[in-house]
Amino acid sequence: MKHMQQSLLRSVLGLSLCWVGLGFAQAQVPASASATAAVAFRPEVVQSLQAAQDALKAGQIDNALALAQKTLDLPGITPTEKPVIQRTLAVAAMQAKNFPLAIATLENLIQEMPESTADAQKLPIVESLLNASQQAQDHQRVVDWARTYFKWGGQNPSVRPVLIQTLSLMKKHSDVVQEVQAKMRLDEVAHQKTTESELRLMAVSQHQLKDNAGYNNTLKILLQNYPSKAYWSEIIPRMARQASFNVRYDLDLYRLLELTGNMEDAVEYVDMANLALRNGLPAEAARVVEKAYSLGVFGKGSDAVNQQKLKVQVQQKVNEDEKTLPALEKSAKDANTIASLAEVYASKQKWEQAIATYNKALSMGGLKRDAEARLHAGMALYKTGQKVEAETMWDSIQGEATAQDLAQLWKIWARAN
Repeated sequence: MKHMQQSLLRSVLGLSLCWVGLGFAQAQVPASASATAAVAFRPEVVQSLQAAQDALKAGQIDNALALAQKTLDLPGITPTEKPVIQRTLAVAAMQAKNFPLAIATLENLIQEMPESTADAQKLPIVESLLNASQQAQDHQRVVDWARTYFKWGGQNPSVRPVLIQTLSLMKKHSDVVQEVQAKMRLDEVAHQKTTESELRLMAVSQHQLKDNAGYNNTLKILLQNYPSKAYWSEIIPRMARQASFNVRYDLDLYRLLELTGNMEDAVEYVDMANLALRNGLPAEAARVVEKAYSLGVFGKGSDAVNQQKLKVQVQQKVNEDEKTLPALEKSAKDANTIASLAEVYASKQKWEQAIATYNKALSMGGLKRDAEARLHAGMALYKTGQKVEAETMWDSIQGEATAQDLAQLWKIWARAN
């Protein structure tokens, strides 16, 4: 915002002083060299305007403002003289922070331009108007002139961010979404990222509009371009609240919470361990419990006794699992049983064995939970550093929306890490 203000202020100063200078140069040319210039700018106008410009250069802003206004009030000001005076008056008003006067002067300047004036010639003045309107906190004027600016072919990349911010301040949420999406298309063409602040403004507006699908999509874009723990902590619980979410994947949500560093309280570790037990994966439950103790999350406070009981229960299940694993390995003949065996290997973090076993089950076909197997096979591939193969596996998921959504989040994580 500050950069935009400085940029537009430089525009009005540079343009106005340049044009005033050209006016003086023409007026001071001898009649024999340029009779037109001599007629265009009368000596009394040149003298008064020169005094205003000198005062500006000397930093005597109030004096410059008074002199410019005095010049404009001279009798018989011609259509040729008036725009040059108005530009000087606008510069003085801007420097004096008299933004209403600057706005009025610049708008009159545009309105009084000949109909033949090309739109491109008006654009620097509109940039100055945007700056003055912004300084005056005249939000509607900022919006109106920004849209006029684009209509007339303006290309200053600083203008649209100001329009977006202003629309957000006005709580025009539909317009914010529309403008950010327009900027995203332009950014894509320019091979650059839309700024995080603009994406966040769109997300806020989508939230206000109760556009959950749009909000979730924007969160994913933020994760892709500006990954952060906070965005992960926002999007993962939101997935669980979707009407289409398959609760069978609750454990996978906890896996993502853990992966992204968002497992923070004891309740979450207890829930994850219990889910692992219910899914027949005591090795994973044991790892979660051990991690909770190592981080100091377990073993203190009023829940310490229950946490110790959970630890004992988990260890008993681990012991039972170790005894039954050889039998499972021998009896695994059909695709579904082999996929279950792959899940056990993955829970023990035996990634290479898990990958080979998932691949065997998938190659046989007929899996009841094909999407789940592909999701977890991709996770095992990622754990071994095979990111390309993991993405290929995730991309092969079909027919299960929750698995596809989770795979998309894993892909975002994999690309960022």
